[in-house]
Amino acid sequence: MSACLTIMAKQPERGKVKTRIAAVLGDDQAAELCRCALDDTLALALSIADVAHVLSYAPPTGDGQRYFKQAAPDFVLIPQQGATLGERISGTLAALLEDHSSVVLIGSDSPDLPAEFITRAFEMLRGPTEVVLGPANDGGYYLLGVRSMQPILFERIHWSTAAVAQQTRARAAEAGLQMADLPPWHDLDTVADLQALIAPGAPRTRAFVASLNQRT
Repeated sequence: MSACLTIMAKQPERGKVKTRIAAVLGDDQAAELCRCALDDTLALALSIADVAHVLSYAPPTGDGQRYFKQAAPDFVLIPQQGATLGERISGTLAALLEDHSSVVLIGSDSPDLPAEFITRAFEMLRGPTEVVLGPANDGGYYLLGVRSMQPILFERIHWSTAAVAQQTRARAAEAGLQMADLPPWHDLDTVADLQALIAPGAPRTRAFVASLNQRT
Protein backbone atom coordinates (compact mmCIF):
# COMPACT_ATOMS: atom_id res chain seq x y z
CA MET A 1 0.00 0.00 0.00
CA SER A 2 1.18 3.52 -0.75
CA ALA A 3 1.79 6.33 1.69
CA CYS A 4 -0.69 9.22 1.63
CA LEU A 5 -0.31 12.96 2.07
CA THR A 6 -3.56 14.63 3.07
CA ILE A 7 -4.56 18.28 3.33
CA MET A 8 -7.35 19.26 5.70
CA ALA A 9 -8.99 22.34 4.17
CA LYS A 10 -12.02 24.55 4.58
CA GLN A 11 -13.64 26.38 1.71
CA PRO A 12 -12.44 30.01 1.84
CA GLU A 13 -15.88 31.57 2.18
CA ARG A 14 -16.27 35.25 2.98
CA GLY A 15 -17.18 35.76 6.63
CA LYS A 16 -16.44 32.13 7.62
CA VAL A 17 -12.64 31.97 7.70
CA LYS A 18 -9.80 33.60 9.62
CA THR A 19 -12.02 35.63 11.92
CA ARG A 20 -9.11 37.25 13.80
CA ILE A 21 -7.54 38.38 10.56
CA ALA A 22 -10.92 39.43 9.18
CA ALA A 23 -11.45 41.65 12.23
CA VAL A 24 -8.46 43.72 11.08
CA LEU A 25 -8.42 43.33 7.29
CA GLY A 26 -12.07 42.62 6.54
CA ASP A 27 -13.90 39.51 5.36
CA ASP A 28 -12.92 39.82 1.70
CA GLN A 29 -9.21 40.06 2.43
CA ALA A 30 -9.35 37.18 4.92
CA ALA A 31 -11.06 34.96 2.33
CA GLU A 32 -8.51 35.91 -0.33
CA LEU A 33 -5.67 35.12 2.07
CA CYS A 34 -7.18 31.67 2.62
CA ARG A 35 -7.44 31.09 -1.12
CA CYS A 36 -3.78 32.03 -1.60
CA ALA A 37 -2.65 29.85 1.30
CA LEU A 38 -4.69 26.93 -0.01
CA ASP A 39 -3.21 27.28 -3.51
CA ASP A 40 0.32 27.34 -2.10
CA THR A 41 -0.39 24.32 0.10
CA LEU A 42 -1.78 22.36 -2.86
CA ALA A 43 1.41 23.12 -4.81
CA LEU A 44 3.54 22.14 -1.83
CA ALA A 45 1.73 18.80 -1.50
CA LEU A 46 2.08 18.01 -5.19
CA SER A 47 5.84 18.58 -4.92
CA ILE A 48 6.05 15.50 -2.67
CA ALA A 49 6.61 12.49 -4.91
CA ASP A 50 5.69 8.83 -4.52
CA VAL A 51 2.67 9.42 -2.28
CA ALA A 52 -1.06 9.56 -2.86
CA HIS A 53 -2.49 13.10 -2.69
CA VAL A 54 -5.81 13.54 -0.88
CA LEU A 55 -7.78 16.59 0.21
CA SER A 56 -10.26 16.30 3.06
CA TYR A 57 -12.68 19.19 2.66
CA ALA A 58 -15.36 21.15 4.49
CA PRO A 59 -18.19 21.85 4.18
CA PRO A 60 -18.75 18.24 3.11
CA THR A 61 -21.57 18.84 0.62
CA GLY A 62 -22.90 21.41 -1.81
CA ASP A 63 -20.66 24.39 -2.47
CA GLY A 64 -17.69 22.84 -0.65
CA GLN A 65 -17.60 19.83 -2.93
CA ARG A 66 -17.99 21.95 -6.06
CA TYR A 67 -15.32 24.40 -4.97
CA PHE A 68 -12.67 21.78 -4.29
CA LYS A 69 -13.38 19.83 -7.46
CA GLN A 70 -12.31 22.94 -9.31
CA ALA A 71 -9.57 24.10 -6.93
CA ALA A 72 -7.86 20.72 -6.43
CA PRO A 73 -8.34 18.63 -9.60
CA ASP A 74 -5.18 16.59 -8.95
CA PHE A 75 -6.35 15.39 -5.54
CA VAL A 76 -8.63 12.64 -4.38
CA LEU A 77 -11.39 14.42 -2.47
CA ILE A 78 -13.04 13.12 0.68
CA PRO A 79 -15.53 15.06 2.82
CA GLN A 80 -14.76 15.83 6.43
CA GLN A 81 -17.16 14.27 8.92
CA GLY A 82 -17.65 15.13 12.57
CA ALA A 83 -18.70 17.95 14.86
CA THR A 84 -15.27 18.76 16.31
CA LEU A 85 -11.84 19.20 14.78
CA GLY A 86 -10.67 16.03 16.53
CA GLU A 87 -13.56 14.03 15.05
CA ARG A 88 -12.83 15.40 11.58
CA ILE A 89 -9.12 14.59 11.78
CA SER A 90 -9.64 11.12 13.24
CA GLY A 91 -12.36 10.32 10.72
CA THR A 92 -10.12 11.34 7.84
CA LEU A 93 -7.22 9.27 9.12
CA ALA A 94 -9.39 6.21 9.79
CA ALA A 95 -10.79 6.27 6.25
CA LEU A 96 -7.39 6.68 4.60
CA LEU A 97 -5.54 4.10 6.69
CA GLU A 98 -7.79 1.41 5.24
CA ASP A 99 -5.96 1.82 1.93
CA HIS A 100 -2.58 3.36 2.80
CA SER A 101 0.48 2.23 4.74
CA SER A 102 0.89 5.60 6.42
CA VAL A 103 -0.83 8.97 6.36
CA VAL A 104 0.70 12.40 6.89
CA LEU A 105 -1.90 15.09 7.44
CA ILE A 106 -1.31 18.84 7.14
CA GLY A 107 -3.55 21.89 7.14
CA SER A 108 -3.55 24.87 4.80
CA ASP A 109 -2.49 27.41 7.45
CA SER A 110 1.27 26.90 6.95
CA PRO A 111 1.70 27.48 3.21
CA ASP A 112 5.46 28.09 3.51
CA LEU A 113 6.08 24.82 5.36
CA PRO A 114 9.39 23.34 4.12
CA ALA A 115 8.82 20.30 1.92
CA GLU A 116 11.63 18.52 3.73
CA PHE A 117 9.53 18.48 6.92
CA ILE A 118 6.91 16.44 5.10
CA THR A 119 9.40 14.05 3.51
CA ARG A 120 11.09 13.62 6.89
CA ALA A 121 7.75 12.63 8.42
CA PHE A 122 7.29 9.88 5.83
CA GLU A 123 10.86 8.70 6.39
CA MET A 124 10.26 8.45 10.14
CA LEU A 125 7.08 6.44 9.60
CA ARG A 126 9.01 3.91 7.50
CA GLY A 127 11.05 3.14 10.62
CA PRO A 128 10.03 2.39 14.21
CA THR A 129 8.26 5.73 14.73
CA GLU A 130 4.50 5.27 15.08
CA VAL A 131 3.43 8.91 15.37
CA VAL A 132 5.04 12.07 13.97
CA LEU A 133 3.98 15.47 15.30
CA GLY A 134 4.75 18.85 13.77
CA PRO A 135 4.18 21.31 16.62
CA ALA A 136 2.96 24.79 15.77
CA ASN A 137 4.25 27.86 17.55
CA ASP A 138 0.79 28.53 18.97
CA GLY A 139 0.66 25.19 20.80
CA GLY A 140 -1.31 23.24 18.20
CA TYR A 141 0.20 21.17 15.42
CA TYR A 142 0.69 21.72 11.70
CA LEU A 143 1.33 18.05 10.85
CA LEU A 144 0.32 14.66 12.18
CA GLY A 145 1.61 11.41 10.74
CA VAL A 146 0.58 7.86 11.70
CA ARG A 147 1.03 4.27 10.49
CA SER A 148 -2.11 2.95 12.14
CA MET A 149 -5.27 4.37 13.63
CA GLN A 150 -4.72 5.54 17.21
CA PRO A 151 -8.01 6.87 18.62
CA ILE A 152 -6.35 7.85 21.90
CA LEU A 153 -4.57 10.71 20.10
CA PHE A 154 -7.93 12.46 19.86
CA GLU A 155 -9.21 11.81 23.36
CA ARG A 156 -9.19 14.46 26.11
CA ILE A 157 -7.73 17.10 23.81
CA HIS A 158 -8.73 20.75 24.31
CA TRP A 159 -8.98 21.61 20.63
CA SER A 160 -8.12 25.11 19.39
CA THR A 161 -6.06 25.87 22.50
CA ALA A 162 -2.35 26.17 23.20
CA ALA A 163 -2.45 22.74 24.90
CA VAL A 164 -3.20 20.59 21.83
CA ALA A 165 0.34 19.47 20.95
CA GLN A 166 1.34 18.76 24.54
CA GLN A 167 -1.88 16.85 25.25
CA THR A 168 -1.36 14.82 22.07
CA ARG A 169 2.14 13.90 23.25
CA ALA A 170 0.66 12.89 26.62
CA ARG A 171 -1.93 10.63 24.98
CA ALA A 172 0.79 8.99 22.86
CA ALA A 173 2.89 8.37 25.97
CA GLU A 174 -0.10 6.82 27.76
CA ALA A 175 -0.52 4.37 24.89
CA GLY A 176 3.19 3.56 24.75
CA LEU A 177 3.46 4.84 21.18
CA GLN A 178 6.86 5.76 19.77
CA MET A 179 6.53 9.40 18.82
CA ALA A 180 8.87 11.90 17.15
CA ASP A 181 8.63 15.67 16.77
CA LEU A 182 9.48 17.75 13.74
CA PRO A 183 10.79 21.31 14.22
CA PRO A 184 8.22 23.90 15.30
CA TRP A 185 6.63 26.05 12.60
CA HIS A 186 4.16 28.92 12.37
CA ASP A 187 0.67 29.14 10.96
CA LEU A 188 -1.52 32.05 9.85
CA ASP A 189 -4.00 32.96 12.54
CA THR A 190 -3.37 36.68 13.12
CA VAL A 191 -2.20 39.67 11.09
CA ALA A 192 1.13 39.51 12.91
CA ASP A 193 1.63 35.96 11.60
CA LEU A 194 1.63 37.26 8.04
CA GLN A 195 5.06 38.81 8.54
CA ALA A 196 6.54 35.43 9.53
CA LEU A 197 6.27 33.95 6.03
CA ILE A 198 9.65 32.72 4.86
CA ALA A 199 10.93 32.92 1.28
CA PRO A 200 10.99 31.05 -1.06
CA GLY A 201 7.86 29.26 0.15
CA ALA A 202 4.26 30.26 -0.47
CA PRO A 203 4.64 32.60 -3.46
CA ARG A 204 0.94 33.43 -3.80
CA THR A 205 0.53 34.10 -0.09
CA ARG A 206 3.65 36.23 0.07
CA ALA A 207 2.49 38.23 -2.98
CA PHE A 208 -0.84 38.83 -1.25
CA VAL A 209 0.91 40.02 1.92
CA ALA A 210 3.20 42.28 -0.14
CA SER A 211 0.15 43.85 -1.78
CA LEU A 212 -1.30 44.54 1.68
CA ASN A 213 1.94 46.19 2.79
CA GLN A 214 1.90 48.45 -0.26
CA ARG A 215 -1.56 49.70 0.62
CA THR A 216 -0.61 50.66 4.20
